[in-house]
Amino acid sequence: MILDLNRIAVKILLDIRNKTQSTSIVISGALGPLQDAYQDSTGTVSFGQAREYYGSQIHAFAEEGVDMICIMTVINLDEATAAVSLAQREYNLPIHVSFIVETDGRLRGGRTLEDAIREVDRLTESYTTYFGVNCAHPRYIIKAVRDMHTDVRSRIGSIRGNSSLKSHDELDNSLVLDRGDISVWVREFNELLNMLPGLKVVGGCCGTDEEHIDAITSRIDSVS
Repeated sequence: MILDLNRIAVKILLDIRNKTQSTSIVISGALGPLQDAYQDSTGTVSFGQAREYYGSQIHAFAEEGVDMICIMTVINLDEATAAVSLAQREYNLPIHVSFIVETDGRLRGGRTLEDAIREVDRLTESYTTYFGVNCAHPRYIIKAVRDMHTDVRSRIGSIRGNSSLKSHDELDNSLVLDRGDISVWVREFNELLNMLPGLKVVGGCCGTDEEHIDAITSRIDSVS
C-alpha cells in the first residue's frame, strides 16, 4: 500500500510540475522513522532493518523520477545512515536528513545536533546534500545551533518548525492542536534565518497553517 501511495504522489507532483513550468519545483521522496517519531528507536531498529525497509521505498521513488530523497524526524542514526547509503550507492540520488530535537535543543537520548550531523557525515563520507531540523519550535532549534561550529552549521539547509512551544510529550497528550503564538514563531524563525545563511528550505511542521507560512514568506520576500 505505501509503495502505491508513494508512486501516486510522485505522479501527481510530476503532473503539477509539467503544468507550472514557470516555477522551479523539486520533487523529494519523503521517508520517516520506522517507529514512534517521538521515541528513540536506537537499539531497536538496526541499520540492516532500516536499509531493508527503506530500500523498496527509495526504489519506487527512483523509478517514478524524484529529484531527491529526504528522511524526516530522525533520532536513530542507523535509520539516517541506512537511507543515505541507499541513496548514494544504489541510486545516486541527493538526500536531505532532518533531525528532531527536544526542548533542550538535543536529540532524545541527549545527543547534540552537531554530534549527530558529524556522525552521519563520518559514516557516509559526507554524502548528505544538507541536513535540517523539523518538528520542533524555532526556540528549541536555536538552542541546538547557537554554539555549533560554523563548519557544521553550514551543513544545515532546512528548517521546518512546530508552532507550539509544548514538549513532544505534551503534544502527544494534547486534545487540541496548538497553533502557538505566530508572532513569537516568526520572530524566533527570523533569528534562525540570520544564524543559518545556507538555508534552502523553510516551512512549518506540527500546528502550522497558511497563516504561519504567509508570515515567514513575507519576511523572506522582504530581504530577498
